[in-house]
Amino acid sequence: MKKPVVKQRLLHRIMKITLFQFVLALVFSSFAVANNVNGQKKLDTKVTITVENLTLDNALSKIEKSAHVKFSYNSRLPQLNNKVSIEANQETLSSILSRILVPFNITFSEVSNQIILQKTKTEPFASTDSHDSLFEVLTAGPIIKGKVTDQTGSPLPGATVMAKGTKVAVLTDFDGNFVIEMPANSNALVISYVGMDTKEIGIENTTPTVVLSEVGQNLKEVVVTTGYEKTSKRTFTGAISKISGAELKVDGVVDVSRMIEGKAAGVTVQNVTGTFGTAPKITVRGSSSIFGDTKPLWVIDGVVQEDIINMSFADLASGNSETLLSSSVAGLNANDIQSIEILKDASATSIYGSRSLNGVVVVTTKQGRRDAPLKITYGLEQSVREVPNYGQYDILNSQESMSILKEMEQKGYLDLPSTVNGRYGGAYNILGRAINTYVPETGGYLVNNDPVSRNNFLKKYELANTDWFNVLFRPSITQNHSLSFSGGGKNNTFYASLGYYTDPGWTIADDVKQISSNIKGTFYVNDKLNITLSTLASVRDQGAPGSYESEKDVVFGKVTRDFDINPFNYVLNTSRTLRPYDDNGNLEYYRNNWAKMNIINELKNNYMEIEVKDIRFQLDLDYKITPHLTYNLTGSARYANTSREHKILENSNVVGAYKAGTPDGEDGVNTLVRDQNIFLYQDPNDLTAPKVSVLPNGGFLRKFTNDMTSYNLRNSVNYRNVFADKHEVEGLFGTEMRVVDRTSDQFTAAGLQYDRGLTAFTDPRIIEKIINGGDSYYGFNEEKERTVGFFGKVGYTYDRRYTASVTGRYDGSNRQGNSDSSRWLPTYTFSGKWNVAEESFMKNVESINTLAFRASYGLTATAGPATNSLAIYKSYITDRFNLDNRETSIRIDELQNSDLTWEKQFETNIGMDLGMFNNRVQLTTDIYRRKAFDLVDYVITSGIGGQRVRQGNNADMETKGLEVGITTKNFDGKDFKWSTTLNFSVYHQEITKLENTPTAFDLVDSNGGNTVGHPRNSIYSYQFQGLNNQGLPTFILQPGAENNITDANFQDNLDVTKYLKYEGSIEPNKSIGLANTFTYKNWSLYVFFVGSGGNKVRLNPVYDSTYDDLTVFTKDFTNRWINPGDENFTNVPVIADRRLNANYGGERTLARAYNTYNYSDVRIADGDFVRLKNISLSWEFPKDFKKKLGLSTFTLKGSAVNPWLIYSDKRLNGQDPEFRNSGGVALPVTSQYTFTLNLSL
Repeated sequence: MKKPVVKQRLLHRIMKITLFQFVLALVFSSFAVANNVNGQKKLDTKVTITVENLTLDNALSKIEKSAHVKFSYNSRLPQLNNKVSIEANQETLSSILSRILVPFNITFSEVSNQIILQKTKTEPFASTDSHDSLFEVLTAGPIIKGKVTDQTGSPLPGATVMAKGTKVAVLTDFDGNFVIEMPANSNALVISYVGMDTKEIGIENTTPTVVLSEVGQNLKEVVVTTGYEKTSKRTFTGAISKISGAELKVDGVVDVSRMIEGKAAGVTVQNVTGTFGTAPKITVRGSSSIFGDTKPLWVIDGVVQEDIINMSFADLASGNSETLLSSSVAGLNANDIQSIEILKDASATSIYGSRSLNGVVVVTTKQGRRDAPLKITYGLEQSVREVPNYGQYDILNSQESMSILKEMEQKGYLDLPSTVNGRYGGAYNILGRAINTYVPETGGYLVNNDPVSRNNFLKKYELANTDWFNVLFRPSITQNHSLSFSGGGKNNTFYASLGYYTDPGWTIADDVKQISSNIKGTFYVNDKLNITLSTLASVRDQGAPGSYESEKDVVFGKVTRDFDINPFNYVLNTSRTLRPYDDNGNLEYYRNNWAKMNIINELKNNYMEIEVKDIRFQLDLDYKITPHLTYNLTGSARYANTSREHKILENSNVVGAYKAGTPDGEDGVNTLVRDQNIFLYQDPNDLTAPKVSVLPNGGFLRKFTNDMTSYNLRNSVNYRNVFADKHEVEGLFGTEMRVVDRTSDQFTAAGLQYDRGLTAFTDPRIIEKIINGGDSYYGFNEEKERTVGFFGKVGYTYDRRYTASVTGRYDGSNRQGNSDSSRWLPTYTFSGKWNVAEESFMKNVESINTLAFRASYGLTATAGPATNSLAIYKSYITDRFNLDNRETSIRIDELQNSDLTWEKQFETNIGMDLGMFNNRVQLTTDIYRRKAFDLVDYVITSGIGGQRVRQGNNADMETKGLEVGITTKNFDGKDFKWSTTLNFSVYHQEITKLENTPTAFDLVDSNGGNTVGHPRNSIYSYQFQGLNNQGLPTFILQPGAENNITDANFQDNLDVTKYLKYEGSIEPNKSIGLANTFTYKNWSLYVFFVGSGGNKVRLNPVYDSTYDDLTVFTKDFTNRWINPGDENFTNVPVIADRRLNANYGGERTLARAYNTYNYSDVRIADGDFVRLKNISLSWEFPKDFKKKLGLSTFTLKGSAVNPWLIYSDKRLNGQDPEFRNSGGVALPVTSQYTFTLNLSL
């Protein structure tokens, strides 16, 4: 598949970007070392002070004020009453302390910005298991031996553990352990660590494990990150779902967007395709655009992650190669994620103004900690995917298939001329060629043309029963390596990671290699100013089967794709009577598009190479103007470059098709094939001339390039203050500028000789043929988007009980109309919160820790899919028969819509937060109502002005819903713990206004359509009325139809809902996620179920007026109509013979009846499903063993993803309720099993 030179280029690019980023990492780490080694420590501070005859205690207090330091020591030291005198002028603090403390046998050290005083003979900060500190010697009371860790269980060395009300303090050792003897006058410990919330505990437990949270992360003051600000959840009035990095991570899954499935109420994830780089369909609260983009906005560290390609749901499900670029976060390493917040209602999303209509997903990546030692973490995930098997699908085996082929033979099909000269042919084509092959040595043919010889020859194909899954799929092992470094000095923090993912391919046609990196350094210049520099980058090299774009035949109701060799689609659509190898072990070829075909050979000679390079730089600056007023600056620049090269080599079936029937073809001249072959060139000036091949040499190269450059600059000021301990005021005001440039181009090179140094041997007539076919051999597109926004937020909280908040934003965009009312949009939200638990009447209700009610009302918006604020004209070449008569011209693509404006939505949300029994039970529930208006609609006009269908802000839609999230700690013992998380959501959606009049095909197609009174993307069906006495399906059709079998008009758009049957939306409106975590000592078991429902799925189309010996027959065919009277017992139509086709106007006409049957109500199923999404078992090595290895973390884990589909509609017969088997590059999400190793130093 891949050429060595391609691998070398990839390696060279990876080395360059890796070297560049590690240079940045070296710079960051150099600053860190400089701060640690040569930086301004507290002990290096120059002090001028005069002390005369003061007690040591008072002298230390005076030095604290002069040097701006803090001393920690035992307040009961007898030396503290001794008198001291000293005079110093610009002398280091270290020198001063040496002069006054050494005589008293007291030593000092600086740890975590504190000066710790200890007994001279005691080794500083040694483990107190073997040494007595000064505090232990001179105090009396219970001895507390404990450990301090962060929320992940990692020890926190250097944490301060102090006896409350005294200056008795110790520091934790490297393993986070501490021993402190409590003074008699203290009954509590205060534990503090830089960057963490201070925690106070009692001393009843003499061996506590103290878990510190990052600043603001305790239960009462959970920090909410919106991308613009960090605020306390206590005063946050919006609807939000927060997922920690640990909760988010699914081992074996690479794309972060797939990990959120089932983990947030109101968020629906549909895995319409599982190929790497493709995005699932994600909707938040059902989304609010009808024809526009419905996916949420992704924000990473406060900056929007722009899409390289904007894609609709139909595009996502198409299987086209551009879907490989659809995921915004494909290059993001999940191990770098600290948390994800999903903003859902207007109050939460309104700060994003005109881009917030469909919700916002805010990703916060990890960073280092100040005064923390270097921490190195390594993770390895090795996954193996399950190879599908025919037992999962209702496909007939080779013997059952051959019996149907025999019936077709009796009905006039599969005769020798049609199988040898036809466009398609399987076992009968191989038979025909053998009958026509003369063997000089025997003076006869390979197979005699008599019934016995033919049947004997076909016997091996009848018994072949080829397992195409085993031929094309493999249980290859994917590897995901992740290495990270984090830590910090007194004035800086750093975090750097490197990820490498490699996938040899689930099929023989695909593979992926991706390297990603994340570097972040924060520098605390002084107490007021800190600067963060960060960069995210990824490089991907991916292989996929060669794929053309899908096309819709709206006349006969079909979706087709030329030369589709998608392995999964191939297996489900290729007869098991065929074989990959012949009796001698050589590749065995059958017929496709009049040329020889073998899937193994084709995948080697017809493939795609995808390259993605993506890098982003970001600067964050925080300057504290006053203790309550902070200035923030965020600037970012991102560049993404992608290319997709579809390489079609000389030995491919595609090239063979362009030569078949001509002297250049593998079988030489065949006039029957030549006259039928649509891939040959017909001279437009001489239609009687024989067709010729215009690809006598070489193959094709189809190349697609998509580039995206974006800049974002945001300035803001943040004010927070508390007056009289009751009045909390916060404000955020700022401006933002956004620049996005997207360019794309594509070209087709013909006659490229891959085996001759890539030289081109091009027949110019092939360019003519491409143009005559309505295609273009070259195209270019450029899109420029500019937006400016002004935003503000004001919040007020009284006595921690009552909160009111107002958010506003004013946006302008070049995508909207010229008028101020169209181009500029104000959005706003009013919201409030009542913290009932803070009321006096709740103080004695010990069972309730948190109780709050939220309400919000606001206006949000998005730009919508239309771009015709100005008239759009496109140059083109007139499509005239003779080249001499063609000329360059301009056509109207879109007339100007000067009133084009934003798609908007009013949203009302009421929510409740409840925490009970020391927050062991937590409940969050929301009800909401969305009224979307000014949605872009496609309106059919009279055509005056040159455009019949116009885009305009004309449609409305309403959505109502309920969300519930529950988290419980069912058992919380010393060794055994059990917690449960459950979330559930349901919504009802209805389009209330729409001018668009969809065609029948729009509504019955698997992607659904839109009608008033129903949800977006609703699917309809033709109403099946049973089989007639000939076994043909009959239907309720449009008024005026001449017969109820073949007269369906798929292009009809006049009151089609009067005769079509409404089935439901293709989008689920119910979702559920249930997770249970069981922990026993060092073991942890995680079990996660997901489910969704309320949607409909169109069954794969399998019925046609004619079949060939390539056709795959489902088990439904065993119940097909055979004899008159069977119509009373079955709904499966007859295999039509030639006469029946002729009686109904030919194969093409009767095909319309079978396509109508494919789109009828008997070919629909419920999309409801429940599956075991993830189950994992992990074991953490014992502490003593890790200590011997010098490790703080050492975990082994085994997990399974999608191991069990517990429930789905039986009518699906193995068809995945989420996956759209659309061919191209689309592959389903399958079961996979992962072994994970995690360790840290």
